[in-house]
Amino acid sequence: FLIFGCSDSRVSPTNILNLRPGEAFMARNIANLVPEFNKLKHAGVGAIIEYAILALNVEVILVIGHSRCGGIERLISLPDDFIDDWVSIGEPAKAKVIAEHPEASGEELQTLVEK
Repeated sequence: FLIFGCSDSRVSPTNILNLRPGEAFMARNIANLVPEFNKLKHAGVGAIIEYAILALNVEVILVIGHSRCGGIERLISLPDDFIDDWVSIGEPAKAKVIAEHPEASGEELQTLVEK
C-alpha cells in the first residue's frame, strides 16, 4: 500500500487500518492532498508515487481523509498566508463541489469538499 494521510496527529492511518511496521509506505501532509501531476511544482508527491510503484512494487494507493479537517477549512477560507500555496491544490475539488452544490456553505461545504 501507498497511503496518503493528513498530518493531523488525531488521524493515524496505521491505527485505522491496523497495519504493522513495513506494511505500508506513508505520505502525510496538510489535508492529505495529492496534487495533479506537474514536474515543476509539488514534485515531492510525484517522487513518492514513483518510488512506491517502481521501487516498492505498490499496487494499491489509498487517500485517507477525515471530517473537520483544518486544511480543508483553510482551503474554503484561503487567508493570504504561507499555507495558501499548498491547500490551493484542492481548488479544483472545491470548484466542483460548489458547482454541484451551489447552496452549500460553511460546515456543509467543508464536509462536501472533504469527501
